[in-house]
Amino acid sequence: MKLGSKLIILFGLGFAVIIAFLALGLPRVVASVTETQLKALARTVGAYLVYDLSTLPYGGDEKAFEKTIDRRFEFVAALGASTGNYRVNKIILINSNFRVEVGHPDGEIGADYSSHADIRGAFGANNLAVVLEAATGAGAAGAAGASGAAASGGRVEADIVAPLLLADGDERVLEVKLDFSATIALLGAQYARVLLIAAAGVFVSLCLLMGILLMSVRNTIIKPLLAVSAAMEEVGEGRLDARVEVRGRDEIAAMGRHFNSMTRGLRERFELERYVSRSTVETARARAGGPGSDPARGAKAAATGTERVERKTLAVFFSDVRGFTSYSERTDPARVVEVLNTLLGAQERIIDSRSGYVDKFVGDETMAIFERAEDAVLAAIAIKEGIAAMSDEIDGLAVGIGIHLGELVEGDIGSPRMMNHTVIGDTVNIAARLQAMAGPGQIIVSASVADDLAVAGRFAMRDLGPLRVKGKGQPIDCRELLGPRP
Repeated sequence: MKLGSKLIILFGLGFAVIIAFLALGLPRVVASVTETQLKALARTVGAYLVYDLSTLPYGGDEKAFEKTIDRRFEFVAALGASTGNYRVNKIILINSNFRVEVGHPDGEIGADYSSHADIRGAFGANNLAVVLEAATGAGAAGAAGASGAAASGGRVEADIVAPLLLADGDERVLEVKLDFSATIALLGAQYARVLLIAAAGVFVSLCLLMGILLMSVRNTIIKPLLAVSAAMEEVGEGRLDARVEVRGRDEIAAMGRHFNSMTRGLRERFELERYVSRSTVETARARAGGPGSDPARGAKAAATGTERVERKTLAVFFSDVRGFTSYSERTDPARVVEVLNTLLGAQERIIDSRSGYVDKFVGDETMAIFERAEDAVLAAIAIKEGIAAMSDEIDGLAVGIGIHLGELVEGDIGSPRMMNHTVIGDTVNIAARLQAMAGPGQIIVSASVADDLAVAGRFAMRDLGPLRVKGKGQPIDCRELLGPRP
């Protein structure tokens, strides 16, 4: 899935989460605000009645006094009906015997409230109490009941209880029950509008934010990532000169710089591998943990520098261009380099095709290593024939070749800062001496090569007899390799 599609999906999920939050959280907020408003309204109505009744003059006529109180009750009921804020369900005045003296409606007069704990507790108190109730007959529901009724559009009653001292000198308790259904309906409609406006505002804001974000992401993330992806495809196809245009200092730019550094390192490594032997490259790759390597072995080798030192029996091949010194003195330097590269390149290809590897080129000399003497012999014959076939191309030059099979030491040779994985020992020295004795187009091999089971009897040899070589006290039994037997 593309990054743009993922961002759109994330936008949709974010919008859904916000709407869910509004749908679940806003009702709680609205219900809490509604409860506070209803309590405040109920307390205002109750405080007004307490103040109004406590200031009524008493002329000694109890009946007239009660009628005046009843008219005050009717006024409060009419006020609620005219404003639409509340509806009076009941207003009663209770004496110290817990009997209703004045009531609205009148049917409450004479009712006994001695079983009501809130009424009994109000006598002797000095504060006005307001309790919100869900009007279901289940009694007081407190904040949870009022909030739930407000959020669900149900009926909510306010139960107001206040002690009262009238002008006649007797203590009373005032109880008022107000129905806030109209107010709840009004607040519910307001809540729906608020939710709709909030959802629309969130949607528009998110759309604008998403548009800005998509444009920003496209320019700062998607396009740079596509450029890096395209460059990586080029590298995968072998074009190591691929580069990423780096702009800015963010993480994407850092990735581009790292990519350019990586490709530069790959180019350097590619160029470096051309100047060192294959065994050295493979050793370095093993120590660096390259494909197919043993990381533990590589780490040990890097720490000790001796883990890869081994004694082996290998065939060592040496070749040298005959008459090259005089040729280079009389020939244009550019032509000298061109001919030498042709000669060395042809030998390297043949050696590689016969499972050997070039250990090093030293001027016009080639040193190669083979696991088997047979492969070294076949490579030497192919080189001899190949150079003869390209005589005109290389200005008539020819090479002398020497091969010896024997035990040697293979390991990392050099300083801690600069090493070459190569072979050393008497076997190497003898092969070099045999090559020095070979004439143009001649291949000299030692008896260990000629007598090898895979070589003996397969190739035509001319016995050269024991030959003295530099550095050896005893003569070396040598043969001239002529070619495969018919």
